[in-house]
Amino acid sequence: MEASFERVKPMSNHRYIIWDFDGTLGERTGMWSGTLLEVLHANGHGKQLAAKDLRPFLAAGFRWHNAHSTNPPRTSPDLWWSELEPIFQRAFLEGAKVPLAESQHLAREVRRKYVDPAKWTLFSDASQTLGTLAEDGWQHILLTNHVPELTSLLAALSIHRYFTAVFNSADTGIEKPHVQAFENVRSSLTGHPTLWMIGDSFTADVEGAESAGIPAILVRRRHPSAKRYAEDLHGVRSILDG
Repeated sequence: MEASFERVKPMSNHRYIIWDFDGTLGERTGMWSGTLLEVLHANGHGKQLAAKDLRPFLAAGFRWHNAHSTNPPRTSPDLWWSELEPIFQRAFLEGAKVPLAESQHLAREVRRKYVDPAKWTLFSDASQTLGTLAEDGWQHILLTNHVPELTSLLAALSIHRYFTAVFNSADTGIEKPHVQAFENVRSSLTGHPTLWMIGDSFTADVEGAESAGIPAILVRRRHPSAKRYAEDLHGVRSILDG
């Protein structure tokens, strides 16, 4: 389930939905700030802190915070995570007042905690919607800004089987909303398929897709500029059929 640039064999009706993952189909309990708090607590620190106290330290430095730039494709997972360790270290050092040497150690612990499958859950409407739309003849493609271990997480959540192809920014080096992220998906398909994008981020998913000429549906997080919106995934089907 690595990101694929091979031509995807189309079905006769040639219809594809491009899905975001995190925040759209599933989520990690506590997200990034919650993960750092778990690491602190597991090591006897930060009992007086809440996730919100660490969140400001995570507002910059991730690849998707600089999405107008591209990165080399197929970066090794170790290198990908090493780029984040200074961010985590600063959060532990300045936000939790952990000594420098231990902050460095804890920063390396974040990876193991974050990718623990037990901390990831699907939204209650995800599997049913993917299955129903597949029965309607739609093929699913995943396009997401995510960690290198995404493949394992999809398998643990039992949704990998729904996707014809997976484009993960940790593998491709291109973060949404960069237009090339969407063009990579389009160029992997044969013919002139019908494409839709579904995601919870107005900027990354909706504006990104529409900049590439792909209609988009915003879900879960309302935005006044979204042309199409569904409170949950159950509302997606009627928009697609309309």
